[in-house]
Amino acid sequence: MNGTTKEFGPIRDDYTFFEDHSTEAAEDVRAYVPQLRALVNTSQPVRMLDFGCAEGRFTSRLLEHFTVPPNHLHLSLVEPDDVYRREAVRRLQSRTAHPIPSWPSLPPDLTGRFDLVLANHVFYYVPNLEELILNIVRATSDGGVLIAAMAGQENRLIQFWNHCFALLGKPVPFNTAEDLESVAIRHDLNHQQKEVSYELSFPDSEANRLSIMRFLLGVHFNDVPRKAMLDLFNPYSAGGNTTLRITHRHFVIKR
Repeated sequence: MNGTTKEFGPIRDDYTFFEDHSTEAAEDVRAYVPQLRALVNTSQPVRMLDFGCAEGRFTSRLLEHFTVPPNHLHLSLVEPDDVYRREAVRRLQSRTAHPIPSWPSLPPDLTGRFDLVLANHVFYYVPNLEELILNIVRATSDGGVLIAAMAGQENRLIQFWNHCFALLGKPVPFNTAEDLESVAIRHDLNHQQKEVSYELSFPDSEANRLSIMRFLLGVHFNDVPRKAMLDLFNPYSAGGNTTLRITHRHFVIKR
């Protein structure tokens, strides 16, 4: 993804734990599909880029509900993790009648290439968000659209980030929805946003709490005092479960 500030290889199991115990993906699909149906004509060829596709699980779910005939879908992928990228190609190939180009980062020669770019919860981890957004918009066709999910300061997990890095005396090294909004405003991009809510719920245990924190913090996990991380979940624990109700945002940027 033109570099990443968070390596997912060492936290792959923790990421899967988060996916398996949250309704985030289901709620994102629910919110995306009406937008996509209004914006994209599936009776015509659809040139789609999944930017930061991970192992392709989310896009596979999305395409079950936003149905594009395989001969109309021209799908491309960007994913820096080699294991995820190969798995995504394997998982998604049946969705399209065409070979799937896949890259570890966004190539520079894609001007006007895509009708639809999906970036689902990935912009947190790019080192130069402004440059990347402008490059993606440039890679979008006239009338094309970038749809992105990203959490802001109202999000409980972002607040966990803030607390942990404050304990370390460091700024949060990741981007938030406010950064994406600032880029859109600064460059007068045609954009809209709306809130999407989901639930994270898992059997309460020290191991499970720490798994979520490992997913959130990546390589910074071992620097944060363990008790401080565990205590963050106390207000959300009852009856043997931990349940957080969380809000993030969907952005639509039209070319």
